[in-house]
Amino acid sequence: MAKFHHSVGRPIQIGLVVFDNSDAFSVKWTSYNKFFFMEKEEDIFEELNKTFLLSTVSFSRDDSRHNLSLLSSIYGDGYK
Repeated sequence: MAKFHHSVGRPIQIGLVVFDNSDAFSVKWTSYNKFFFMEKEEDIFEELNKTFLLSTVSFSRDDSRHNLSLLSSIYGDGYK
């Protein structure tokens, strides 16, 4: 799963779907675009980024404003 921002051509976050049902799904972010989020060098910023940018987030299937894209699917037709 990838999260995009309209001003950036590449994903700003990449993650794995760790939970999925008919109402919602959760993504565990595994990496983020450090230039987009302007990562600082100090240790405190590194820890804050890990906490907030590499967290697990739930998304409602009813909301289409997520700017998410499926990078790979285990389903033959790409949909569940």
